[in-house]
This record gives sequence, structure tokens and C-alpha cells, in this order.
Amino acid sequence: MAGLKPGDGVRDDSLRVGRRMGRGRGKLATLALLLVATAALAEDGAVEPAIVVRAVRPDQQAEAVIRLFEGSRAAHPAAAMAAWRRATGDANALGKPIQAVAAMFNPEMTAEWRAFQDAELVAGLDLADGWQWFATVPHDGGEIAALVTSLRLSGGADEPPLGEPPLAVQRLGGPGAAMAAVSPGGTVFGSRRPELAEALARLRAPLGPKEEPTDLLPLTAEDSGFRLVFEPGRLPGDFRAAPNPSRLLAAAKSTGLEAVVGFLSLRDDHLGLDLASRFDPARPTALLKTPPIDPAWLAWMPSDSTQAAVALALGREPAFRDALFDVVDRIDRADPARAQLQPLRVRLNLLATVRGVRLEADLWPLLRGASLATFADPEKPGTTSGALLALHTDRSEDADSILRRVVLPLAPLFGGSRPANGPAEAVATLGRASGRPVEAVASGTTVLVGWGEGAVATALKSAQAPERSVAGLIGGDESRPVGRAGVFWPGRAGLPIPGGDDPASPLAATLAESAPVVWRGGWEGGRAWDVIRWGDLRRSVARFLERVPQAPPEAP
Repeated sequence: MAGLKPGDGVRDDSLRVGRRMGRGRGKLATLALLLVATAALAEDGAVEPAIVVRAVRPDQQAEAVIRLFEGSRAAHPAAAMAAWRRATGDANALGKPIQAVAAMFNPEMTAEWRAFQDAELVAGLDLADGWQWFATVPHDGGEIAALVTSLRLSGGADEPPLGEPPLAVQRLGGPGAAMAAVSPGGTVFGSRRPELAEALARLRAPLGPKEEPTDLLPLTAEDSGFRLVFEPGRLPGDFRAAPNPSRLLAAAKSTGLEAVVGFLSLRDDHLGLDLASRFDPARPTALLKTPPIDPAWLAWMPSDSTQAAVALALGREPAFRDALFDVVDRIDRADPARAQLQPLRVRLNLLATVRGVRLEADLWPLLRGASLATFADPEKPGTTSGALLALHTDRSEDADSILRRVVLPLAPLFGGSRPANGPAEAVATLGRASGRPVEAVASGTTVLVGWGEGAVATALKSAQAPERSVAGLIGGDESRPVGRAGVFWPGRAGLPIPGGDDPASPLAATLAESAPVVWRGGWEGGRAWDVIRWGDLRRSVARFLERVPQAPPEAP
């Protein structure tokens, strides 16, 4: 039934649903999801914004979502939802917000997404007051304002006016809920009154190109998606009471990171995220001098059974290792409970020295890169059967040296005894971890350390057919060297989402067949670049709709 339009002789229930739910409930659901997602950020006190997300031509993104359904059993998400409801006879199996959002994605509703053009979600963090946020909708034609009134009447309340001239302020729920105000320049939301005031000020004087790092990732007139800006310098200097943000800030400070700009966009049938990062030129770091990876490093991971794989190139100079350990150590000790620990490098060296291993002489100078992968268990979909660590060198002699002088002497850590010095190509058993064997072998210029039954054997077999390995998915970039790369199969990891952890569910089965998410990154001109792509989404949509109940529209 794909491609049917009103007037084609068949009653299109999806458009009827779209008219009934989309115009009001669709935007209400979108707004409600925004408020729920940001409710946990609400605290007192306005802060300097560190994270900004801005919508760029969102109506084109809505059209891109609809195009993913071309050639499938339903013409668009609203049609798919209506067909599913007819087939199951259960209108309440999925929540109303999900149904309302689906109803927004039909050809009659895409124009209404223009109300969110240049809409922004802004967040910051205060040392004492926690996360703060506000949102602005500068091109509201009255639809969002009407929804604010609706939310106010559904358990909200009036608050004292704000600004000059005074603007009415409405609380969108019970005590502590977000607030909103409608102004001539648009509609704004905030976690508290100070954030609401910040939102109104931003509507009156939006940031210009000189105030935002737009030069990192310039947009063209054709771009459509969501622009993200993160400036760690706008975060408070010390907030050890919040370990995760503290680790983020520690990493940013130790590398001299000034700004990250990203752009998330659905183009054709792939979802892409482009990132560009700028660093303080007055604080040059050796981390920016990373050579490219060799795509063959990922040939040890077969594409048909790998859950996730990542490869990182390491700098050749001692200064690189010093800078890398400094970053890792700052992140490790950002947690107050670990602040008094010895530096991580010292702890590793002490642990190795007890086993007669000299990391500074026998490992770091010879190491050119590392790859890590986890393997799926074919007998238990969604679970991990093993993992592989690959240590890459320039010469086979170096790989043999690392195996004999570093890896084999560490066998007692896994409950085993040091294996005898046999041929380097012979797989050595180091012991067991979490009840599974740990093995190691040197093959060519690489040392393989595997955890789980057959992990090393899987890697050795994969290297014999590199065209069927992860290496073929990464490829290279002729315009700029790739210094880091990764691949992730969402359907092989048992994602904690409804239906994602049940291998028999339509969602899990579809994700298991879907294309992987591919990541590439590197350094260029003192800046970092990263691109993430998830492709072939049109085929995934079609396969998913083949697995869920769908009933055609009723005859007129």
C-alpha cells in the first residue's frame, strides 16, 4: 500500500490519525518528551551555557524520515502506526506520546516542523546548583504557545510575571516543573525563573558567528539536522561532587580542548554525526601527533560475529606516552575517592615489576597501536562469547618480544603459570578470567590476547579472509589520515531498549540484520575530526515492517 494518497480510492486511516493527533498531540508529545528529558536537569540558579543544540531546517529531517519508508509496507510512520493498530486491535499497546510523535511523520504534517526552525536547547552546570537548561522556539506561529496553555491547564499554574514589559509565566506541571513564557519574539522554556530569563535574553540577542565556534563545522544552505556545540571552558572549574562531569572536564583540561561542534543529520538512508574539535594553540599536546592506523589491524575481527571493534594508533614519541598517561590519570583521579591514588602509570609499572616485566622498556616503545573487539555468542544472541586485544608493532621481532617479555610473564595474574618459551606462533594458555580461558599468540607483527573459548582461533581464521573482516568496513580516507576507527553492531549487543533484549522480537531481529555503525576519526591541522555513520536504514525499516502486524486500510 506504499505511496497511497487521499483520493486514491482507499480511506487512509493514517492521515485521519495524523489530522486528529498530529496537529495538537504531535507537538504536545514532542514538547512533553523534551520537558521529561530535561526535568532531571532542573535546579536553581542560571549558569553559563556550555551545551547548545539547535534545529536546522527540521522540516527537511521530517521529510527524510518519511523517505525511509519508500518501498516498504507503509508509506510513512503514521501509516505504519495506523496499520499496526488495525492489525492488533489494541489502540493502547503503545503509549500515546509514541503514537502522537509517529502521527507527526506524515506528508501533511512536515510543514509544521518549520515552527522548530532555529529552536535551541541550552544547558549548563553550576558547582552548587547542578544542571540548568532552557529552550527557545523563535519561529513559533502560535502552535507552541497554544500547547503551553494546554500544559498549564493540565496540572500547571500561573507564576509571577517576568521581564519588562512583564510577560506571563506559566508552570507546566506541579511544584518544581519547568516554566514557559510567550513573547513577541517566540516561546521559551526554562528549568527555573533564572533560566527563563536567560532564554528571553537569548531570543532578543541570539549569539552571532563571532560568539560561537561555527568555523569548526560550517553549514551550507542545503544542510538539515541538529547542530551541537560543547564548550568545556564554560563549565565550572571544579565539581568533584559529580564524578562523571568531573572526568569530562578533567579530560578537556588536560588536552587543551576548547570547543566541539557537531552536526547530526539524516541524509538519504543513513544517519550521520560529524564532529570537529578545537584545541588551545598555546598548549600544544603530543596527542595531536598521532599517525594513521593500518586498516589491516581490524582484519583479526570477522564481520559476521563481531559485536564491536575499535582501533587506535599511538604516537611514536615518548612525549605522546607522557601526554596520554597524563590524560588517563586525570580522568581516573577526578573521582574524589581515587584522588589520593598514585599516578596510574606508577601503579601499572609496580604491578608489572612484581612479575619481572618492564613496561617502559619492553612494551611502550615497541607499540604502534592497539585494537579491541568483543565477539557475539551465536548460541545466545545479544550476549558476548569472548574478547580480543591486539597489540600492533612494526616488526615481527617486536611482536615476539612483547609476547615473551610482557604477556607470558603476566600469566599468574590469570591464575596460570608462565608458559614455556615455545614457538611464537603457538597459542599459549595464560589462565582463566571469569571462568573463561585467556590465551595469547604472536602472529606477524601483532600480539593477540584472547578471552573466551576460541577467541584467538577466531582471530587467526579471520586474518586469512580479510575481505570478510571488519577491516573492509573501515576502509580509509584518501583526503585525511584515519587515526582511530570503530564498528558497532546494535543488534548483537542486547541493547537495553524495549524489544531490544529479546532476540525473537521484531526490533531485535531487524537490528541483528542491520548495517553496523562505523566511526572514523583523526587529526588535521591541530584539530580533531570524527565522523559516525549508520547506513542502509531504508532496508532496515522495510524488514522491520515485514515482521510487525500490518493491516491495510478499510475499503470505502
